[in-house]
Amino acid sequence: MNRKFLLFLVDIFSTFLAGILSLFVRFGFNFREMSKYDESIYIYILISSIVYIFNGNYKIVWRYANQKDFLKLFRSSIISYFLVLTFFHFANNIVLPRSVGFVMFLSSFTILVGVRLFYQFILENRRNSERRYLIIGSGDVAVSIAEEIIKSGLGDVVGFIGDDASKIGRTIFGKKVLGPLIKLEDYLKLFDYDEVIIAQPNLNSKQINDIIEKVNLKRTKVKVIPSFEELFKEKIGIEDIREISLEDIIGREPVKVSLNDIKECIKDRVVLVTGAGGSIGSEICRQIAFQKPKELLLLGRGENSIYEINEELNEKFPDLKVSRIIADVENYKWMEEIFKRYKPEIVFHTAAHKHVPLMEENPYEAIRVNVFGTINLVKLSCVFNVEKFVFISTDKAVNPTSFMGLSKRISELYVLSKKCSTRFSIVRFGNVIGSRGSVLWKFKKQIENGKPVTITHPEMKRYFMSIPEAVSLVLQSIVLNGNLFVLDMGKQISVEQIAGKLAKLLGKEDIDVVYTGIRGGEKLYEELFYPYEIPKNTEHPKIYSVDFRPNISENEIEYISKEILESLMHFNIEKAEMLAKKIVPEFKFRGGVK
Repeated sequence: MNRKFLLFLVDIFSTFLAGILSLFVRFGFNFREMSKYDESIYIYILISSIVYIFNGNYKIVWRYANQKDFLKLFRSSIISYFLVLTFFHFANNIVLPRSVGFVMFLSSFTILVGVRLFYQFILENRRNSERRYLIIGSGDVAVSIAEEIIKSGLGDVVGFIGDDASKIGRTIFGKKVLGPLIKLEDYLKLFDYDEVIIAQPNLNSKQINDIIEKVNLKRTKVKVIPSFEELFKEKIGIEDIREISLEDIIGREPVKVSLNDIKECIKDRVVLVTGAGGSIGSEICRQIAFQKPKELLLLGRGENSIYEINEELNEKFPDLKVSRIIADVENYKWMEEIFKRYKPEIVFHTAAHKHVPLMEENPYEAIRVNVFGTINLVKLSCVFNVEKFVFISTDKAVNPTSFMGLSKRISELYVLSKKCSTRFSIVRFGNVIGSRGSVLWKFKKQIENGKPVTITHPEMKRYFMSIPEAVSLVLQSIVLNGNLFVLDMGKQISVEQIAGKLAKLLGKEDIDVVYTGIRGGEKLYEELFYPYEIPKNTEHPKIYSVDFRPNISENEIEYISKEILESLMHFNIEKAEMLAKKIVPEFKFRGGVK
């Protein structure tokens, strides 16, 4: 039977019961007197049933009903009552005692509400037996999440733990709020739960680490809502909750950027992103899309990755004009035609080979794509009067010991040496957590398969930051003065420590570590600046600016780079190394460990 019709029948029967109750209140057990008003009760029921339908009582999904929906129920009951009063006022032969009518109004509304609340209670108890959630936080976000969990039937919220003193000791949805968070370890013992949801978006990585340390991840899942900086919506819902990640416990420090200034630079402009399907490139595209560019050009060599980011943008930003371009940045003629057709005004150049050991085996490809791809884009930006050009570099460009690092440093020097109307800038940063091809992917597979984690050296350290944080700072750099920017990533973190944190997140704290030895081109630790690069503070606390002009011309860089490429084509590594030092004297090919 149709659920709406069934509920309608239940309401009619409920109103009938209200009529019997009202007569009983007035006449007690005097059934003869009660029978005189049967017709009046039926008229009340008929009028009420019509009002219930036209009031929209059966358009509401009562499983998820809120206060407004129950107010509609009250509206239908009060309208019914006044229509009944009006009817009996003008009726000549049919009467209904005023006390009976009023009691019928009150009892009918009470029964209608009671039926729906009982229905919600049955559904919630039936579904809540599936999973029990403990929520860290007691603010609006935590309440919103709890409400969705309960009403959607995902499970039961067993309690809240938070720092809000005004709520500690009180209840939310009938569940107690405990606190403060410094006593979390004690409170965790008081609840029986399957999953912990961290519903405080302002927590930093240290606070999240403290929570993780106290939760038994072997038996309990921990999920987290995104930080405020990651959310571009007013209300956080169930769909925003995700698994806790390394980004949360390492790189979740709040990043504030000047959104208005960034939007002013990007809005209504044609923006080209090379390497748009990569980890950094795709995140740049996502954040640019919010700034409403005139057109966003997605350029990359991999058709699948370009297809995926395009589909994502189409779904989230249906009004955004997007063009997909499959191209190799090293192909000058094709890139020239692309610039001629699309006329980009802002260029973010992220396309590059970045895997150090792989590029050590294929140095020709590292120079071909990373150096000459950049040279092509820089030249074309000048020819076609591009306003701003941002080149994404890496800390491996500082005192490079690998061909990947060398290729990035040569590219940096070429960008710095170029002079034309285009404003060129470089952003240099370190390892990005979650980026494609990251060593963390390998660690994750090894841990999940129960294999030893392979680390090259126990003292290996790296700078780490999250993808959204890195990209937010890249976008911020376009409104700052300077041509070489270095992102502040805090202290370098032990790679072995990172592996340990990842294992804990996967519920496997005890892992075996095998040291395989440093590979060609690797360093024990990275550097952010050359000795002669003096970092200066900018308007943003997490971005440094470096004033540096190379003492080698763009033409010399290009000419020597061609000779390097020619040498590598014939696998003459020694000659390539000798030539490279003419551009980058600090280059130490396979120069061992720092």
